[in-house]
Amino acid sequence: MNDFNNQNAGLYLDGSSLLHRLDPRLKLGLLLLMIITLFAVPGPVQLALLTVICGFSLLTCRIPFLQVLLKLVHLRWLLLFTVLLHLFFTPGRTLLGTSWLSLDGLLRGLTVDLQLVLALILSFLLARTTSPSDLAWGLTRLLAPLSRFGVPVREAGGLLLMVLHFLPLVREEAGSLSKGDPGTDFIGRVRSTVGLIGPLLLRLVDRADSLAHDIVSDGFFLGNEMSESGKPVGLENWLVLVAIVPVMILIWTL
Repeated sequence: MNDFNNQNAGLYLDGSSLLHRLDPRLKLGLLLLMIITLFAVPGPVQLALLTVICGFSLLTCRIPFLQVLLKLVHLRWLLLFTVLLHLFFTPGRTLLGTSWLSLDGLLRGLTVDLQLVLALILSFLLARTTSPSDLAWGLTRLLAPLSRFGVPVREAGGLLLMVLHFLPLVREEAGSLSKGDPGTDFIGRVRSTVGLIGPLLLRLVDRADSLAHDIVSDGFFLGNEMSESGKPVGLENWLVLVAIVPVMILIWTL
């Protein structure tokens, strides 16, 4: 990956693991299939198998569990609200001899939480092992047949590429501008935040113009389809596909 991608990689971390080497189209397809499976067949055996797949993928990529845990912390209130909602409002067997605590609701809430956590881990793995350019390229190639019906797939892919590269720049600029003293009281913090909007927009316009120029120079809009991510699907990808399809069929039929 070139310097431009390294500077705007977001969550992506360069590596040589199996997931890093897989074709972006295959990874996007598998992510969609697994998330559909997560919410379509939420049985205990199916969720256990998908949990094992997620854990094995994390070990393969050598991603520390603490990093994943920090990502899950951002979902703590959603996960807690989901459990409480099912605990109080799902009919069924009661809990602790009360009439307003549902045992079935608690089990259902924990199941939904596990589904959300696994979906987040799968998405994190994709972002961690696939650069923004590869993601945009893979999605564009998967949706390429729609261009025959007049859908502007290539233009949408280019826009997606810009967005994926632009989000880290927004965080970077906002972080650099917010390092000053925001004031001690609430009104001072509000005024300081409002005062940052103008300079932030001006700096983002300059960075966006430079970003668009770099992306065009990188060849995405010029139809450079034989880039590193555009090589034909190799034997390794076919072997992974052949190995994962029976597992997914087993999960659906259990």
